[in-house]
Amino acid sequence: MPETNQGTEAGGTPLWLTRRFWLAASAIVAALTLLAAVAPRASAYRALTGHGFGGHGRHGFGAQVLKDPAAAKQHAGMAVEWALRGVDATEEQKQRARRITDRLVDELVPSIEKHRGFREAMARELARPEIDREALERLRQEELALADAASRRLVAAIADLGEVLTPEQRAELVAFAHRFHGEAH
Repeated sequence: MPETNQGTEAGGTPLWLTRRFWLAASAIVAALTLLAAVAPRASAYRALTGHGFGGHGRHGFGAQVLKDPAAAKQHAGMAVEWALRGVDATEEQKQRARRITDRLVDELVPSIEKHRGFREAMARELARPEIDREALERLRQEELALADAASRRLVAAIADLGEVLTPEQRAELVAFAHRFHGEAH
């Protein structure tokens, strides 16, 4: 079984505070982005790579997850597995990563439903004869809190995925992400 790096860098700095860790996490997201560019149902991948969880209209990630969470899990799992193949991940690493993406989809479903509720509430408020700025501000603050919670879940999942990989595998993903984005690093 390959070692995972859950400790600290030399000097006692926790790994999740290091630049290398965050570059690796970015590489995982970039790999998901690449797959999204070629996947037939890319909306699920776009959401997992930072393009929103609520979806746009009836075709966005939110709509797909609510319509078919199992399909969203399948697509997210395929994206991560594809990225992991590029760094020679073991079957165990792929299975652990799949459990992480499945859990992320499950955790995002309630947020997506709440987001839709906020959007509908905002529309109701704006349709009233008089604009209630306080009500709109409350909705805005609730939506920001929801987005913050979803963002925390996403970052936690990225960190979990990073812990599945060895430092060498994370470095390979970072290098791949830089090449993909045309950056020389």
